[in-house]
Amino acid sequence: MKIHRPSPPISRTILFIAVAVVANSFGNLMLALGMDRMPAFSHVPILHYLLGMLANPWLLPGALLTAVYTLAQLSLFSWADLSFVIPCTASSYIITTVLSEFVLGEKVQWGRWIGVVLISFGVMLVAETPVTTKEHPASVRETSVC
Repeated sequence: MKIHRPSPPISRTILFIAVAVVANSFGNLMLALGMDRMPAFSHVPILHYLLGMLANPWLLPGALLTAVYTLAQLSLFSWADLSFVIPCTASSYIITTVLSEFVLGEKVQWGRWIGVVLISFGVMLVAETPVTTKEHPASVRETSVC
């Protein structure tokens, strides 16, 4: 029995989407945790506020994860269509909502959960389409995967 392995470009796409989704979700979580610990912006002098942000143990790692997300997404744009990348990376909304409920203790209302379910179906639909619909410079045409 022969095991079918995805071609390297598809594996690369899966990897970069996974990195983008995880980095975006956990980066946003860390930024939310950090900003919860900051005073109201209007009640503190700006220099004091900025120094507080730099000293906050959640904000810099959150910002770094957000930078990783941005770099992964930019890399995806170099070989995949915008109309494929954005919906696939939207799966970070699902993870972020779950983290909001269970880590931050937010009470996510049913309407938001329904929205998350709709996003999930949208991601699944887009994942079944080709990664590219036009030739990208120095790129190999790929099949679907998210």
